[in-house]
Amino acid sequence: MKRFIFLLALLASSAHALVPVPTDQEAQRAHAQGSCGSLGPGSGLQDGKGWVVSMLPGRHQFRVRGGGAVYLTVARLTSMDFDAGRPYYIVVEGAKPNAVLEWKIPGSDWGPVSRYFLYPPQGTPYK
Repeated sequence: MKRFIFLLALLASSAHALVPVPTDQEAQRAHAQGSCGSLGPGSGLQDGKGWVVSMLPGRHQFRVRGGGAVYLTVARLTSMDFDAGRPYYIVVEGAKPNAVLEWKIPGSDWGPVSRYFLYPPQGTPYK
């Protein structure tokens, strides 16, 4: 019985081992399949502000490699739990010209956020 429980625990823990972050091609496929809700592919942020959508639920962390800061929602969080297909307000501040917005989900390495997951703001911007 102990061996069975050990094997079950080992199998469950390996299921989340190093899940890669989505690539541009995966982002395009996810949008085509409706994994990101009813939104089509994004075109990027406008003046460092807009919306980010993920096709994966769960904890997402963000950073700006190369200088700058990134915040989610008006609460200015750097990580939060996402629902698949739901847009979240995102702001990038003080980023240098060659800086890269990156994200990470548990069990993965940092990777760049595809512009297909980023949408410009519409209507009245948050302040």
